[in-house]
Amino acid sequence: MLEIKKSKSDILPVVITIVGFALLIIFVISMLTNASATSQKEALQAVQDSVSRAVVSCYAYEGFYPDNVDYLVEWYNLSIDNDRYLVYYDKIADNLMPTIVVLDRNVRNLYEDSGEGM
Repeated sequence: MLEIKKSKSDILPVVITIVGFALLIIFVISMLTNASATSQKEALQAVQDSVSRAVVSCYAYEGFYPDNVDYLVEWYNLSIDNDRYLVYYDKIADNLMPTIVVLDRNVRNLYEDSGEGM
């Protein structure tokens, strides 16, 4: 019977190939995750910008800031995915820019992850 002996020098290229392939897979997954996170941030910023533009348009046309976001949806064709985004809108006065904060409902609360509470 023919006996094949493998030396360390024969196994080394296989190990290097496997490690290299594993590193390549980790790199690709990391890049895809980063691209997804960037896309989510850009979508969130787009919603924030849309609400801000609608608020400023309302002030320019009507001379006052709207009382709530529903007014913008009804009269300025603002469209918000309420299942995905939460819009905090705080109007102080008719002539002061309201506070507008848009949050992604799909992002987990950092306090929940760490076990801390507010």
